[in-house]
Amino acid sequence: MGESISLNCSMTNRYEIAWYQLRSEHLDLLIAAEKDETGRKLLINYNPNSNRLKITADTWVTRATLVIFGVTESDSGLYFCGTKSDAPEMFFDKPIRLEIEGLFVTKKPKDIDVTDEVTTKETALMFGGVGLAVLVFFVATAIAGGIIHYRGWQKGWAAAKRSSLIQHRSPKVT
Repeated sequence: MGESISLNCSMTNRYEIAWYQLRSEHLDLLIAAEKDETGRKLLINYNPNSNRLKITADTWVTRATLVIFGVTESDSGLYFCGTKSDAPEMFFDKPIRLEIEGLFVTKKPKDIDVTDEVTTKETALMFGGVGLAVLVFFVATAIAGGIIHYRGWQKGWAAAKRSSLIQHRSPKVT
């Protein structure tokens, strides 16, 4: 209680970050930032509690750290770090549980297995979507190849017929 705590998040190949807190079934966006044009600095674009929360980053902005100053009981809960790259979806790292026991603050990231299940489902959906895209590609390629083959076969027969008609109508030279 009253101390500061730091929560880390990887920003490798990401350009936006947001920290969320889940407490009593209520999810709050705490702070959000994005890299500047050079990719070497984080620009805060949302922080309604700037006197207690801050984001710091390493030199290359590959790791961002949420710092909570003057920890209180209301800071207990699950913390989620969300990052974005070029995709519109946000990627969430494993949650961090912050519990306050008397005068001690503990971080317990291994208490929650929810993300393992979500990650498995997301992976299955992703590979299912990729598999479907590959299947559609092969079916479309087979159909297009069949059409091209059929049209070529028709043109070949038409050319053969014209050729035989031209030979039969030409006058014989003796």
